[in-house]
Amino acid sequence: MRRAARGARRRRPVSSTLGVTSAAPTMKIEFDLLQNAQDSIERAIELVAWGDEQPEPRKLKQAIQAVAHGVELLLKERLRRVHPCLIWENVDKYPSLTARTVSAEQAMARLSTIGGLDFARDDLELIQSLRATRNAIEHLAWTATKQEADSIVGKALEFALHFSKSELDYDFIGYHTRKDDTLNALLSANEALAGSLAKRAFPPNRPECDQPQTCSFCRARSVDPVSNTCKLCGHWNADREDDISF
Repeated sequence: MRRAARGARRRRPVSSTLGVTSAAPTMKIEFDLLQNAQDSIERAIELVAWGDEQPEPRKLKQAIQAVAHGVELLLKERLRRVHPCLIWENVDKYPSLTARTVSAEQAMARLSTIGGLDFARDDLELIQSLRATRNAIEHLAWTATKQEADSIVGKALEFALHFSKSELDYDFIGYHTRKDDTLNALLSANEALAGSLAKRAFPPNRPECDQPQTCSFCRARSVDPVSNTCKLCGHWNADREDDISF
């Protein structure tokens, strides 16, 4: 299948079976906490990568809602693995569905003090901004530039991808995203995502000789100069010194 022309609208076929536990007409719809988070993050990825044939403002608004929902649930899933009652704001209310559960910031605080996780200041500030933006969208009026919206979506998606892989052993950027070109579409559509991925993989205070190189497959600046492996897509890049000239 030929790749779509640059600039053309593209959409990946949706084939997820998340939430489906039996066939119609007796279909049972069920999402556990992690599946619920996965569904929202995957929706945000679809919106960013493929556009979903929607106007840009609507696409970005929905992407922010989806990634904010997904990030909060990823944090709660990690908290659940410490102890399920910690998801509730008042642990004595566990497991009431009418009682308030923790916010994303509260989940991060409990994961730090009780779960032993260490969050970077940039990540803490990002989640605060993400929650404020989502609240404005869902409860008030929302105004932003496209650059601002792209930035918060990209940075939040990068946090979700990193946290899910490092703390929950789930990788959204697997082989399927490279096979169907989702990874390339994501990186091309959102510079903030690509930049955040590279920044986390290669902190800016590393010596110049250890700075990342550009991957020949996904084009992200995330190739480890020692192993020649892309930390984003996993592609092995041949050492230029080993190239044979004909």
